[in-house]
Amino acid sequence: MIFILLLIALGLCFASNRDVFSPGKFYHAYLLIFFVDIFLSEQLGYIYVIYLGFIFGGMLFSMLEASVVSSRQFSRIPPKRSWIVPPHFTLVLWLLSVVPLLSQLYLIHCTGGFASLARVISHRVVEWRGMGALLMLITLISPINVVYFAIGLISIKRRAGVWWALYVAHLLLFAVIAALQGSRGFILGQVLLMMVAVNYLRGPIKLRSAFIGGAVLLVSAALLGAIRNNLTALHDLDSLKDMRGGIVNLKMFSYGIDPLNTIFADDFSEFQYGKTFLTPLTNYVPRQIWPEKFESGGVVLTKFWLGYDYTGLTHMSPGIVAESILNFGYPVGILWGFSMLALVILLSVRFYGYASAYIHRSSGLTCVYLVLIYASVAQIPGSLLFGEFQNHVGGLLIRLVLLSAVILALRLRIHPRFAHIERQDVMSSKCM
Repeated sequence: MIFILLLIALGLCFASNRDVFSPGKFYHAYLLIFFVDIFLSEQLGYIYVIYLGFIFGGMLFSMLEASVVSSRQFSRIPPKRSWIVPPHFTLVLWLLSVVPLLSQLYLIHCTGGFASLARVISHRVVEWRGMGALLMLITLISPINVVYFAIGLISIKRRAGVWWALYVAHLLLFAVIAALQGSRGFILGQVLLMMVAVNYLRGPIKLRSAFIGGAVLLVSAALLGAIRNNLTALHDLDSLKDMRGGIVNLKMFSYGIDPLNTIFADDFSEFQYGKTFLTPLTNYVPRQIWPEKFESGGVVLTKFWLGYDYTGLTHMSPGIVAESILNFGYPVGILWGFSMLALVILLSVRFYGYASAYIHRSSGLTCVYLVLIYASVAQIPGSLLFGEFQNHVGGLLIRLVLLSAVILALRLRIHPRFAHIERQDVMSSKCM
């Protein structure tokens, strides 16, 4: 019955809006992928009820999107390619990329070399503790790369071949840095952002292409997860051929179920009373200043799960309902979780309507900025079904800050001569 209701929800989602990258599509994709285990093994009755609530939440999502699509301001028309890219953009983007590159080299030095870095990747939460500022500088490579790509999609370039050749080199730089971070989300999330950029800046991606791309991302996530876990057991990089363990990591298909099973397996009594929902802000306070600062939902859940065996090497992501139970108990927590989810759904739909109305009206960096902000916001409701509130909401704040920094750097004039050249380009385009 639950599977039939899920199919009905999926049908309603696609019938209400053909946009394959709307917030509702992300929601239903995550609802399907990270809860596969609910259809493969028997679960507690509470879990079935919560999953039904998520399905009905998806139906509400689809109806809200349908109202946005039917409004007069909604538009799926991509912006016109009439913006001539300023000549200094390439230089600024590469100069900015020096910051994450040097930061990554410094991290390798602090870790003790490439071999040591490979061995601690799976335990990076503990091994890299206290390096938050350095890691943030490294992640700057992500908004730089996707802004570079989006500018190429929307602009007219005097030497398009040179532009894209340099971008490919930059993409390779990103791939190397991302691989050294050992984060599947860092790598695959970039691919997803690029797909969203193509969808709204060049033209809608067909459902078949999006489905194939999503399948490739899932297979890649499973492979990368297995590789990362095996690297930790290596003594040196020459023993890659001796990697043990599964070829793929399929744990992601139960990410949404595991925290609920943990919560309902035993009574949790150390309620946090909303403290984990403040961690997107309190997490930036150094422990040297505030040693007893609030713990995130993932830390609280993992400590409850492992007890005295907790080492901090890994953490379980609770999801919005499980995290709400950690804060307020079983009856109130469930209601709180679904209330927060409904609020996030409403806000994402409102922003979707705003973004769709103004993307095709804007141009240049404003258009790129709006699309990339939307690409991050649209995934939040679905991510909260299985993820940690601090990780996704706090991560969203970091991405917005870094993206804003890149856009601001591109808006600055680094030499008066560039402003003169840009004015000439704009005048020549008007004459054409």
